[in-house]
Amino acid sequence: MGWSQLGTQFCLQLAFGVLLALAFVPRAPVGALFYRVMGTAALVPILLAWAMSASMDRGLGHPVSLAAALAPVLYPVYSGPVRGRLWALGLCAAALATAAGVAFGLAEATGLAAGPAALAALSALATGAVAGSVGLAMVLGHWYLTVPKLEVRHLARLNRVTVASMLVSLAALAAVCFAFRAELNALERPLFGATGLFYLGTRVTVGLAMPLLFAWMAAGALKYRNTRSATGILYASTVLVLIGAAVAVSLQDIYGVPL
Repeated sequence: MGWSQLGTQFCLQLAFGVLLALAFVPRAPVGALFYRVMGTAALVPILLAWAMSASMDRGLGHPVSLAAALAPVLYPVYSGPVRGRLWALGLCAAALATAAGVAFGLAEATGLAAGPAALAALSALATGAVAGSVGLAMVLGHWYLTVPKLEVRHLARLNRVTVASMLVSLAALAAVCFAFRAELNALERPLFGATGLFYLGTRVTVGLAMPLLFAWMAAGALKYRNTRSATGILYASTVLVLIGAAVAVSLQDIYGVPL
């Protein structure tokens, strides 16, 4: 899988994670600026994905190009002053477009059958959901400095979303390792050999296990309404998650499936 394809996929799955996490933050308590900032945080990687997809001689009608083009069109809806059902529909459509872009790109690059391709897409999207939800939770934590009366339950809810994303990512990673075990061990550098296990262990420990511990610590701080401590913990967790996501991209480049 070429780096342009990997880069396109990585950008789309990061955008998917941000848009998915955004759905768990009610609009009223944080104001429009928060949605403008986070909507832009999703828009930038989507535009990068579209540019990389276009550089691979894909026509405008290619599924990945279409998916990367649809989400920016919806940007004024999910990041602007629109509220209520229209905002929710725009956000949902943009998230589904990025998810479809990841799925189509993986199916094209790997040539897998529908079932294995769906499992691979789930693993990739779960990685994006972890990065997006932890990053958005960290930004929301900083928002308590500007909106001191914002209720702690909003950050606590988003922290639970990060935990759910990490657990799904762990389950998807285990399922991919099991489903593709023969192919992963048949390579010159088998995944379950010493080197492969080192990188896989780094991926799991740094990108998922330690952030899970940090999420538990953040939840403890939030029980005492200590949003500053929770935000600091989430900041550290964001760094770890991004390192884990980078290792996941490297593993996919070597082994051909999202890990």
